[in-house]
Amino acid sequence: MRGWALVGGVVLACGLAGQTVTSGDPMYVRMRAVGEKLKCQCSCPYTVGSCNMLNCHFRDQVNPQIRADLTAGVDETTILGKLRAKYGTVILAAPPAEGFNVVGWVMPFAALAGGLLLLRRVMLRWRRPKAALAPAGMASEKYREQIEKELADLE
Repeated sequence: MRGWALVGGVVLACGLAGQTVTSGDPMYVRMRAVGEKLKCQCSCPYTVGSCNMLNCHFRDQVNPQIRADLTAGVDETTILGKLRAKYGTVILAAPPAEGFNVVGWVMPFAALAGGLLLLRRVMLRWRRPKAALAPAGMASEKYREQIEKELADLE
C-alpha cells in the first residue's frame, strides 16, 4: 500500500513540474484582455481570449496581430478598431451601442418591463371578485318559470 502512495506522489510531482503557467506574463495578460472582447470565428461559442480549440485557425491568425500592436504600444481601442475594420462588427463579442444595435441592448429590458406589467395586470384581474351576471332572484325566477312550463308540456 505504501509503495502505491509513493508512486502516486511521484506521478503527481512530475505532472505538476511539467505545467507551464503563463498568466504571470504581462503581455499574456494584455493579450487576453483584448482577446476577451473579440468573438472567435472558429465556430465555437468562446472569445478569442478563451477559445480552447486545439490549433484554432482564427485565434492563431488574430493573436500575432494583437501581440504586434501591443508590442508597438498601440492602445486597446485602436487594436479593436483595426480588427473591426478588417473582419467587420461580427468579430466584437458585444455589439456596439450604436445604430440598430441599440435594439439589442434595449430589447431585453423592454421585454422584462412589459412582462412585469402584464404579470401585474393578470394578478390584479385574478384577485378581483367576480361580478354577478344578474341578480340571483331574477335569474332563478326566470328559469323556474321556464322549467315549470316545460314540465307542464311533458304531462
